[in-house]
Amino acid sequence: MIYTKDKDHLDQYAEYLFRNELSEGTISIYRRQAALLLEYLQGRPITKEGMLEYKKFLIQQRKKPATVNLYIVAVNSYLRYAGYQDCTIKTAKVQRNRCLENVINAEEYRKMSEYARESGRIKYYYIIRVLVFTGIRIGELASLTVEVLSLGKFTVENKGKLREVYLPPRLTSDLSAYCREQQIETGVIFRGKGQKPIGRTAVYKMFLHLADMTGVEKKKAHPHSFRHLFAITYMRQYADLTELADILGHSNLETTRIYTATTAEEKRRKLDGLEF
Repeated sequence: MIYTKDKDHLDQYAEYLFRNELSEGTISIYRRQAALLLEYLQGRPITKEGMLEYKKFLIQQRKKPATVNLYIVAVNSYLRYAGYQDCTIKTAKVQRNRCLENVINAEEYRKMSEYARESGRIKYYYIIRVLVFTGIRIGELASLTVEVLSLGKFTVENKGKLREVYLPPRLTSDLSAYCREQQIETGVIFRGKGQKPIGRTAVYKMFLHLADMTGVEKKKAHPHSFRHLFAITYMRQYADLTELADILGHSNLETTRIYTATTAEEKRRKLDGLEF
């Protein structure tokens, strides 16, 4: 149980993260992991030995290694904030994954987008098209406005970095038609409740519904899957790793290099074709 004094303390921590310009999503994760650490400690003092035990506790939760490391990074952030720099813990070593799992393919993309259009969910039909044709993150949709359509590009900010997102002509033409039909004359194109930019949760829930209605595995229907599809398709057609890294906003080519690897499904298919 988190006591009132702990909640106040965590609110102050969240404010500190905000002042350091962390994203809303990152702040939420970091605050929650700090809260979970305090619950685990149950009033016991923070020590190096105790944090090493907490690391074992996290690993025993059988989360994905990358998830465990995210939690460790979050916990270390809190430890440094609280003045326990000497108690920070190392992330677990993870073998670099050389294949992509749970990535939607072109046929599945077409099934979901076509069903969205045919069932009258036009907004989500165009959201899917934007994700597939630009490779942007779902949170970056808020930067796509009516005004930028005539420019053919727009600027997004992620983790303190700015980059240009380019809109292919056929996409700008489609979006212009959509805006006319929906009488969207200015501002953000895709909106949710209260005319605010549509949120990640609303998009994710609709994608799960579209997957359910089209027979696509739900684990492939997350919004980031369409960014993966964009990157894989781009590499197969143009094989330009540096340019793809620039488009996706990756500062490290190693982050982009995963898209040069075959998917897990392709690896399994190749192994199945071996003859002995």
